[in-house]
Amino acid sequence: MPALVAEPGMPIWIDLATTDLATAKSFYADLLGWEFDDPCGGYVVAKKQGMPVAGLGEVPEDKPSLWGLMLYTPDVDDAYAKAVEAGAHGALSPRDVGRRGRMAVLVDPSGATIGFKQPRAEEPFFAAGEPGTPVWHELLVGENWDETLAFYHELAGWDIRTQTDSDRFRYATGDYDGAPLCGLWDTSELDENPSMWTLYLGCTDVDAAAEVARTSGGRVVRAPWDSELGRLTTIVDPTGALVNLCQIEEPEPESMEDVHEPDLLAPENHPDNH
Repeated sequence: MPALVAEPGMPIWIDLATTDLATAKSFYADLLGWEFDDPCGGYVVAKKQGMPVAGLGEVPEDKPSLWGLMLYTPDVDDAYAKAVEAGAHGALSPRDVGRRGRMAVLVDPSGATIGFKQPRAEEPFFAAGEPGTPVWHELLVGENWDETLAFYHELAGWDIRTQTDSDRFRYATGDYDGAPLCGLWDTSELDENPSMWTLYLGCTDVDAAAEVARTSGGRVVRAPWDSELGRLTTIVDPTGALVNLCQIEEPEPESMEDVHEPDLLAPENHPDNH
Protein backbone atom coordinates (compact mmCIF):
# COMPACT_ATOMS: atom_id res chain seq x y z
CA MET A 1 0.00 0.00 0.00
CA PRO A 2 1.53 3.36 -1.01
CA ALA A 3 1.98 6.20 1.45
CA LEU A 4 0.68 9.55 0.23
CA VAL A 5 1.99 12.89 1.45
CA ALA A 6 -0.55 15.51 2.54
CA GLU A 7 -0.46 19.20 1.72
CA PRO A 8 -2.02 21.76 4.08
CA GLY A 9 -5.80 21.57 3.93
CA MET A 10 -5.96 17.96 2.75
CA PRO A 11 -7.89 15.30 4.67
CA ILE A 12 -5.21 13.37 6.56
CA TRP A 13 -6.92 11.38 9.29
CA ILE A 14 -10.24 9.91 10.38
CA ASP A 15 -11.25 9.19 13.96
CA LEU A 16 -14.07 7.10 15.36
CA ALA A 17 -15.50 8.18 18.69
CA THR A 18 -17.17 4.99 19.94
CA THR A 19 -19.01 4.00 23.08
CA ASP A 20 -17.67 0.44 22.86
CA LEU A 21 -14.07 0.19 21.68
CA ALA A 22 -13.84 -3.60 21.85
CA THR A 23 -16.99 -4.06 19.77
CA ALA A 24 -15.89 -1.47 17.21
CA LYS A 25 -12.48 -3.10 16.82
CA SER A 26 -14.03 -6.50 16.20
CA PHE A 27 -16.56 -5.09 13.72
CA TYR A 28 -14.07 -3.20 11.54
CA ALA A 29 -11.58 -6.05 11.65
CA ASP A 30 -14.29 -8.32 10.19
CA LEU A 31 -15.53 -5.69 7.74
CA LEU A 32 -12.30 -4.18 6.40
CA GLY A 33 -9.51 -6.42 7.63
CA TRP A 34 -8.08 -3.78 9.93
CA GLU A 35 -5.46 -4.64 12.52
CA PHE A 36 -4.90 -2.56 15.62
CA ASP A 37 -2.07 -1.22 17.74
CA ASP A 38 -2.26 -1.92 21.45
CA PRO A 39 -4.56 0.51 23.29
CA CYS A 40 -3.06 3.71 24.62
CA GLY A 41 -5.35 5.44 27.06
CA GLY A 42 -8.54 4.22 25.39
CA TYR A 43 -7.28 4.97 21.85
CA VAL A 44 -6.07 2.55 19.17
CA VAL A 45 -4.71 2.97 15.65
CA ALA A 46 -6.21 0.88 12.86
CA LYS A 47 -3.82 -0.31 10.17
CA LYS A 48 -4.15 -1.86 6.74
CA GLN A 49 -1.09 -3.64 5.35
CA GLY A 50 1.02 -1.86 7.96
CA MET A 51 -0.16 1.66 7.09
CA PRO A 52 -2.08 3.73 9.69
CA VAL A 53 -5.62 4.28 8.46
CA ALA A 54 -7.79 5.53 11.34
CA GLY A 55 -7.98 6.11 15.06
CA LEU A 56 -10.61 4.65 17.38
CA GLY A 57 -11.22 6.22 20.76
CA GLU A 58 -13.68 5.29 23.49
CA VAL A 59 -16.19 7.90 24.71
CA PRO A 60 -18.76 7.75 27.54
CA GLU A 61 -21.99 5.88 26.86
CA ASP A 62 -24.04 9.09 26.97
CA LYS A 63 -22.12 10.43 23.93
CA PRO A 64 -22.91 9.51 20.30
CA SER A 65 -20.66 7.19 18.33
CA LEU A 66 -19.56 8.95 15.16
CA TRP A 67 -16.78 9.28 12.61
CA GLY A 68 -14.84 12.53 12.29
CA LEU A 69 -12.46 14.05 9.76
CA MET A 70 -9.19 15.90 10.34
CA LEU A 71 -7.33 18.17 7.93
CA TYR A 72 -3.56 18.45 7.81
CA THR A 73 -1.88 21.60 9.03
CA PRO A 74 1.81 22.21 9.78
CA ASP A 75 0.77 24.69 12.51
CA VAL A 76 -2.40 23.78 14.36
CA ASP A 77 -2.37 26.88 16.57
CA ASP A 78 -2.25 29.22 13.56
CA ALA A 79 -4.89 27.23 11.67
CA TYR A 80 -7.19 27.23 14.68
CA ALA A 81 -6.91 31.00 15.12
CA LYS A 82 -7.59 31.62 11.43
CA ALA A 83 -10.57 29.24 11.48
CA VAL A 84 -12.17 31.15 14.35
CA GLU A 85 -11.58 34.41 12.47
CA ALA A 86 -13.22 32.84 9.40
CA GLY A 87 -16.41 31.99 11.29
CA ALA A 88 -15.81 28.71 13.13
CA HIS A 89 -16.47 28.07 16.80
CA GLY A 90 -13.88 26.31 18.92
CA ALA A 91 -14.82 22.87 20.26
CA LEU A 92 -11.39 21.64 21.36
CA SER A 93 -8.54 24.14 21.52
CA PRO A 94 -5.08 23.17 20.21
CA ARG A 95 -3.36 20.61 22.40
CA ASP A 96 -0.68 17.95 22.44
CA VAL A 97 -1.92 14.38 22.09
CA GLY A 98 1.32 12.54 22.74
CA ARG A 99 2.73 10.53 19.88
CA ARG A 100 -0.18 11.67 17.70
CA GLY A 101 1.17 15.23 17.58
CA ARG A 102 -1.14 18.21 18.08
CA MET A 103 -4.79 18.59 17.24
CA ALA A 104 -7.81 20.86 17.53
CA VAL A 105 -11.52 20.56 16.74
CA LEU A 106 -13.90 23.28 15.56
CA VAL A 107 -17.51 23.68 14.48
CA ASP A 108 -17.78 25.12 10.97
CA PRO A 109 -20.44 27.63 9.82
CA SER A 110 -22.81 24.80 8.85
CA GLY A 111 -22.67 23.31 12.36
CA ALA A 112 -20.46 20.33 11.43
CA THR A 113 -17.32 19.49 13.39
CA ILE A 114 -13.95 19.46 11.65
CA GLY A 115 -10.53 18.73 13.13
CA PHE A 116 -6.96 19.82 12.49
CA LYS A 117 -4.03 17.46 12.84
CA GLN A 118 -0.37 18.41 13.10
CA PRO A 119 1.61 15.14 13.08
CA ARG A 120 4.89 14.91 14.90
CA ALA A 121 6.60 13.29 11.92
CA GLU A 122 8.38 15.58 9.45
CA GLU A 123 6.33 14.30 6.50
CA PRO A 124 2.57 13.88 6.94
CA PHE A 125 1.92 10.44 5.45
CA PHE A 126 -1.55 8.99 5.05
CA ALA A 127 -3.26 6.06 3.36
CA ALA A 128 -6.26 6.54 1.06
CA GLY A 129 -7.89 5.51 -2.18
CA GLU A 130 -7.69 1.74 -1.72
CA PRO A 131 -9.78 -1.02 -0.12
CA GLY A 132 -9.76 -0.63 3.65
CA THR A 133 -8.92 3.09 3.51
CA PRO A 134 -10.86 6.36 3.05
CA VAL A 135 -11.81 6.98 -0.59
CA TRP A 136 -14.08 10.05 -0.29
CA HIS A 137 -15.25 12.62 2.27
CA GLU A 138 -18.56 14.48 2.06
CA LEU A 139 -19.91 17.39 4.06
CA LEU A 140 -23.66 17.57 4.53
CA VAL A 141 -24.38 21.31 4.76
CA GLY A 142 -27.61 21.84 6.65
CA GLU A 143 -27.42 25.62 6.75
CA ASN A 144 -25.26 28.57 5.70
CA TRP A 145 -24.30 27.06 2.32
CA ASP A 146 -22.48 30.10 0.90
CA GLU A 147 -20.71 30.87 4.17
CA THR A 148 -19.58 27.26 4.52
CA LEU A 149 -18.13 27.09 1.01
CA ALA A 150 -16.31 30.39 1.58
CA PHE A 151 -15.03 29.10 4.93
CA TYR A 152 -13.37 26.01 3.45
CA HIS A 153 -12.00 27.97 0.50
CA GLU A 154 -10.34 30.42 2.86
CA LEU A 155 -9.37 27.95 5.58
CA ALA A 156 -8.22 24.92 3.60
CA GLY A 157 -7.32 26.57 0.32
CA TRP A 158 -9.75 24.44 -1.68
CA ASP A 159 -10.99 25.56 -5.07
CA ILE A 160 -14.78 25.24 -4.83
CA ARG A 161 -16.30 23.79 -8.01
CA THR A 162 -20.07 23.76 -8.46
CA GLN A 163 -21.21 20.41 -9.84
CA THR A 164 -24.99 20.83 -9.59
CA ASP A 165 -26.96 23.93 -8.64
CA SER A 166 -30.72 23.55 -8.84
CA ASP A 167 -33.66 24.08 -6.53
CA ARG A 168 -33.72 20.35 -5.77
CA PHE A 169 -30.01 19.55 -5.52
CA ARG A 170 -26.89 21.60 -4.88
CA TYR A 171 -23.49 19.91 -4.84
CA ALA A 172 -19.94 21.20 -5.01
CA THR A 173 -16.47 19.75 -4.68
CA GLY A 174 -13.45 21.05 -2.84
CA ASP A 175 -10.53 20.70 -5.26
CA TYR A 176 -6.79 20.81 -4.73
CA ASP A 177 -4.47 21.28 -7.71
CA GLY A 178 -7.32 20.37 -10.04
CA ALA A 179 -8.30 17.15 -8.26
CA PRO A 180 -11.43 16.83 -6.08
CA LEU A 181 -10.70 16.12 -2.41
CA CYS A 182 -14.24 16.03 -1.04
CA GLY A 183 -17.87 16.81 -1.74
CA LEU A 184 -20.20 19.40 -0.24
CA TRP A 185 -23.94 18.69 -0.41
CA ASP A 186 -26.64 21.21 0.47
CA THR A 187 -28.97 19.24 2.76
CA SER A 188 -30.98 22.22 3.98
CA GLU A 189 -34.12 20.99 2.22
CA LEU A 190 -34.01 17.50 3.75
CA ASP A 191 -36.37 16.68 6.60
CA GLU A 192 -33.63 16.15 9.18
CA ASN A 193 -31.54 19.07 7.89
CA PRO A 194 -28.22 17.48 8.92
CA SER A 195 -24.80 19.14 9.07
CA MET A 196 -22.00 16.61 9.40
CA TRP A 197 -19.00 15.09 7.67
CA THR A 198 -19.63 11.62 6.29
CA LEU A 199 -16.91 9.18 5.25
CA TYR A 200 -16.61 6.65 2.45
CA LEU A 201 -14.37 3.66 3.11
CA GLY A 202 -13.21 1.43 0.28
CA CYS A 203 -13.99 -2.27 -0.07
CA THR A 204 -13.65 -4.76 -2.92
CA ASP A 205 -17.27 -6.00 -2.83
CA VAL A 206 -19.98 -3.74 -1.43
CA ASP A 207 -22.69 -6.40 -1.44
CA ALA A 208 -20.51 -8.84 0.48
CA ALA A 209 -19.46 -6.09 2.89
CA ALA A 210 -23.10 -5.21 3.58
CA GLU A 211 -23.73 -8.82 4.53
CA VAL A 212 -20.65 -8.86 6.78
CA ALA A 213 -21.91 -5.68 8.43
CA ARG A 214 -25.26 -7.36 9.17
CA THR A 215 -23.78 -10.57 10.53
CA SER A 216 -21.24 -8.65 12.64
CA GLY A 217 -23.86 -6.66 14.52
CA GLY A 218 -24.20 -3.62 12.28
CA ARG A 219 -27.19 -2.35 10.34
CA VAL A 220 -27.57 -1.54 6.64
CA VAL A 221 -29.50 1.72 6.37
CA ARG A 222 -29.26 1.95 2.58
CA ALA A 223 -28.94 -1.20 0.52
CA PRO A 224 -26.16 -1.34 -2.09
CA TRP A 225 -26.81 0.85 -5.12
CA ASP A 226 -24.86 2.13 -8.13
CA SER A 227 -23.79 5.78 -8.14
CA GLU A 228 -21.36 8.07 -9.92
CA LEU A 229 -18.78 7.17 -7.28
CA GLY A 230 -19.34 3.46 -7.88
CA ARG A 231 -21.35 0.89 -5.98
CA LEU A 232 -22.19 2.16 -2.49
CA THR A 233 -23.93 1.18 0.69
CA THR A 234 -24.55 3.04 3.94
CA ILE A 235 -24.25 1.20 7.23
CA VAL A 236 -24.34 1.87 10.95
CA ASP A 237 -21.83 -0.01 13.06
CA PRO A 238 -22.90 -1.83 16.28
CA THR A 239 -22.06 1.22 18.39
CA GLY A 240 -24.22 3.58 16.29
CA ALA A 241 -21.66 5.28 13.98
CA LEU A 242 -22.76 5.83 10.38
CA VAL A 243 -20.32 5.24 7.50
CA ASN A 244 -20.52 4.66 3.75
CA LEU A 245 -18.77 1.83 1.91
CA CYS A 246 -17.60 2.30 -1.68
CA GLN A 247 -16.60 -0.51 -4.01
CA ILE A 248 -13.08 -0.05 -5.33
CA GLU A 249 -10.65 -2.38 -7.03
CA GLU A 250 -7.33 -3.44 -5.60
CA PRO A 251 -4.54 -1.43 -7.28
CA GLU A 252 -2.62 -3.09 -10.09
CA PRO A 253 0.95 -3.88 -9.02
CA GLU A 254 2.43 -2.20 -12.06
CA SER A 255 0.70 1.08 -11.18
CA MET A 256 2.70 1.19 -7.94
CA GLU A 257 6.21 0.77 -9.42
CA ASP A 258 7.30 4.30 -8.60
CA VAL A 259 5.60 4.51 -5.21
CA HIS A 260 7.69 3.84 -2.14
CA GLU A 261 6.26 3.25 1.30
CA PRO A 262 7.95 4.87 4.28
CA ASP A 263 9.80 2.77 6.78
CA LEU A 264 7.16 2.80 9.49
CA LEU A 265 9.65 1.54 12.05
CA ALA A 266 12.09 4.38 11.45
CA PRO A 267 12.27 6.83 14.38
CA GLU A 268 10.96 9.71 12.28
CA ASN A 269 7.89 7.76 11.17
CA HIS A 270 6.96 5.47 14.06
CA PRO A 271 5.06 6.06 16.15
CA ASP A 272 4.94 9.80 15.39
CA ASN A 273 2.57 9.44 12.46
CA HIS A 274 -0.20 7.91 14.61
